[in-house]
Amino acid sequence: MWTITSTLLLTCCLRAALVQSQDHDDIKPGYKRNVWEDEIEFLTKGTRDECSLSVTGQGDLTKLRITCLGLERSYWCEYQGKPQVCRSYNNNPLHYFRQIMWDLRKLPNACQGQRVLKPLMCRRASDEAQMVFTSASSSDTKPMDRTAQDKPNQPKAVKSTKQKKITTPKPTMPRPTTPVPTSEAKKLAQDYCWRSFQGVCSFVIGWFRN
Repeated sequence: MWTITSTLLLTCCLRAALVQSQDHDDIKPGYKRNVWEDEIEFLTKGTRDECSLSVTGQGDLTKLRITCLGLERSYWCEYQGKPQVCRSYNNNPLHYFRQIMWDLRKLPNACQGQRVLKPLMCRRASDEAQMVFTSASSSDTKPMDRTAQDKPNQPKAVKSTKQKKITTPKPTMPRPTTPVPTSEAKKLAQDYCWRSFQGVCSFVIGWFRN
């Protein structure tokens, strides 16, 4: 009885070891299993695409894959980097990728964000701690280069070469007034008659002169 029990126990142990060995053989050399059993899931803004973040490792590199499924489209993109050079990442790696997810869910397309992802918790770390874009499912899902901001073309103001002529009116010269010659009869009346009778005197003198 003891022999049968020992044989069965040994068989179970050998089978479990064989299955575990096969599982390790299925993993490519240099690759690790998914960092977490459960992927980080989120919805994009507006389009509400169902997206997930999965993280794997290859040597010193950490690989991030973003996969999204919408009503009329599906797409994916990949980033890689060395976040382990950041001390905060080593303390809480899950929070590192959650911060990335918080930024991606603000976009209508999760793969059209920045070409370089560096969460706030590792801002002071070296550039090696950031995740850099490597590939995508199509050119439409590639991140946009936001290093140079596009400014709208504004028409330049064209100065008019035509100058308005300001015409100043010429001053009008007063016409010379020609003195009206005083008749001899009137002059004699002014010299020899009272002022109140000058008109009568002038008439009388003129009548006599004629």
